[in-house]
Amino acid sequence: MKKIVAISMMLLAAVSAFAKGKADWAGKVVDENGEPVAYANVAVLSKADSTVVCGTVTAEDGTFYISTSETDGIMMVAMLGYKTVYLTPENDAVITLLDDTMMLEGAVATAVMPKTKLTGEGLQTNVRGSVLENAGSANDVLAKTPGLIKRQDGLEVIGKGSPLVYINGRKVTDASELDRLQSSEIQSVEVITNPGAQYDATVRSVVRIKTIRRQGDGFGFSVNASDDQSLRWADGNDAGGAVNANYRTGGVDLFAGVNYDRYTSLQISDLEKTSYGVKSDGSQWVFADKGDLRNEYFGSSIYGNGGVNWQMADNHFMGGKVEWGKRLGHDINNILNDQVFENGTLVDELHTISHDGMGGGGHWNIGGNLYYNGLIGNKLGVDVNLDYYGVFDTSVSHSDETSAMSADADILSSASNDSHLYAGKAVLSYPIWTGQLQVGTEETFTRRRDLYSISGVDIPASSALVKEDNYAGFASYGFMLPGVGMLSAGVRYEYVHYAYEDRLSPENNIVRNYGNFFPNLSYAGAIGPVQLMLNYSAKTHRPNYSLLTNAIMYNNRYIWQGGNAQLQPSIMNNVSLAAVWKYVSLMINYTRIDNSIATWSSPYGDNGVVLVQPRNLDAPGRLMAAYVNLTPTIGPWNLNYTLGVQPQWLSIDVQDPREPGGIRTLKYNDKPIFFAQLLNTFTVKGGWQFELGGSFTSPGYMQNLELTSPVFDLTAAVQKTLLADGSLVLRLEGSDLAGTNHYNVNSDFGSHTIRQTNSMDTQKVKLSLRYNFNTAQSKYRGSGAGADSKDRM
Repeated sequence: MKKIVAISMMLLAAVSAFAKGKADWAGKVVDENGEPVAYANVAVLSKADSTVVCGTVTAEDGTFYISTSETDGIMMVAMLGYKTVYLTPENDAVITLLDDTMMLEGAVATAVMPKTKLTGEGLQTNVRGSVLENAGSANDVLAKTPGLIKRQDGLEVIGKGSPLVYINGRKVTDASELDRLQSSEIQSVEVITNPGAQYDATVRSVVRIKTIRRQGDGFGFSVNASDDQSLRWADGNDAGGAVNANYRTGGVDLFAGVNYDRYTSLQISDLEKTSYGVKSDGSQWVFADKGDLRNEYFGSSIYGNGGVNWQMADNHFMGGKVEWGKRLGHDINNILNDQVFENGTLVDELHTISHDGMGGGGHWNIGGNLYYNGLIGNKLGVDVNLDYYGVFDTSVSHSDETSAMSADADILSSASNDSHLYAGKAVLSYPIWTGQLQVGTEETFTRRRDLYSISGVDIPASSALVKEDNYAGFASYGFMLPGVGMLSAGVRYEYVHYAYEDRLSPENNIVRNYGNFFPNLSYAGAIGPVQLMLNYSAKTHRPNYSLLTNAIMYNNRYIWQGGNAQLQPSIMNNVSLAAVWKYVSLMINYTRIDNSIATWSSPYGDNGVVLVQPRNLDAPGRLMAAYVNLTPTIGPWNLNYTLGVQPQWLSIDVQDPREPGGIRTLKYNDKPIFFAQLLNTFTVKGGWQFELGGSFTSPGYMQNLELTSPVFDLTAAVQKTLLADGSLVLRLEGSDLAGTNHYNVNSDFGSHTIRQTNSMDTQKVKLSLRYNFNTAQSKYRGSGAGADSKDRM
């Protein structure tokens, strides 16, 4: 932590050198709704030749200060997506920016689709005053926001993967918070497709949610509860509830909350696995495994949080927060039937019943954040965060194998991991000319201990310690050039020290050091009524800590699973182009990935056992995603249609004993994935809202996998807002109503192939209730540090 403080103080001293001068003009920039406009460019132009004399950038509350010797100039206020304003400078002025986007002409509606505009980093969608204001929870809003699409495993920024989510500048670490946040509390959502240098180099996309400002002191609370019942499986019931409270008096804001979640899943699959190899005598063998699987999962957790925010003075905030979680239940039941053939002859019939559950130590996590956020001298912004995050997890597994043609087996295993993260981040910002300079540093220190033991099969135990230290420095500058647009550039340098210590086999120890620069460039402007944005960025992807192990774990007699302590980070170079015109948004993304990490399967010996583990691909992969989003409004009918295509180019040389030279080239190039999301919302008087939607994904290649069946998800919802202030909301919704949200997969690893068909428990009906009383926007400004490492833990 001494390094963090030392670097922060040096940065502070360096940037403070710019802070001399006096504030001649002060004011505030707001939008048409009176909401503050943050990061707008305010410049003083010379009357003689309109050259820029000096400038600044508005703070988060829209305020600005200008220090200049120019006493007879012109003030320009510019922000992408708004009309530029020119005026005579005056003190304490409130300047209103008018939206520069246009909606569908001639449409008459009580609720309209949200306006979307470019910001220089991504797409910003206004929620307040649009149909999304009554969408339900924040998760429901995000699922209908341009640039985002809902998948089975969660929300995804198209072409960029799962995003980090921030609410009012604070990183969301508890995913259930997006279920607790009500759509009527959201002002806007910004989907950032080119995160700047201040973000970890692994962050490819960010979603920033801005809530509506609520004023006033006193006590407030919110309650929500939901019940999600499967239509195909009686035991498939997901229930949840949350209570959050806040008390505000003067400059002090106290908050706390607790929520409970119960979740279930069911998967029924048919599998065909085939392995090819060569025996020591040179003869070839073929093992074929045909089976069926039933997987049931039951889990429950409780989470809590509490903290305080103190506004010490104008533009000076500090606070702290603690978050904790405990897993109450964790049960996985598997029933697997296999028929195993060697060179066409049946050699085994196996029936396996397995159960995975929590170990004696259970599962818990705890995290904390301390922060300071403020302005020094009305210009120098300071943002400092200190974070801790810890996870402890124990699990036990029991497999009972009954064989019709060989010996039965009783397998017992146990695993535990203990992980700790310490992180600090300091960011200084200062307005220069018509833009803002940011410099900062971020340090993250992670320690993880893994233990694994097993009996009943000849697999060695393991004990390992992973250490990773990440030292980063970054700088960025963005400015508005009148008549041209917004330009920004940044660079981040990360030095990573990685050490893997195998405590049982020291010969497997690994020590590596990485040092990389990650630049990013961005331009945003307009050609007539069309807004444009062009970005370039370099990013990395580091493997989850659970994969950085040499341990081999037992799934069943013929499938073992391992990690790979030799994994190296992937490097990604990305170029994207975006355009917005009226209610039409277009995005094209192209990414080259080197050292891509993929799950790989290959024979382990010559007795039919397959080892599944991650590996780096030798060949680079190229991926493109292109989509168009349409959001017109026709009377009470609000449309949100996304249509896109995702092709890729990937060729891999793999070992295959069936080939004369033992090598075969796999090509995943000629089957792009087409996707569509069609959402329709109807708003009528009396607080009623009706929704009908569907999403479609075509067969195609996804990295080294082939999706072989189309996937279609039909959804519907009805919602009623009650009470005069709309504080009570009832919502009934259904998912996968057609029962077609299932995917089938083929995998080819050269010496091993898999064909899998799946039926998932996704056909459900959900009833939810939300009630808010005197809720207020949290003033908490802690943005956190070490975000990527937390996710990897």
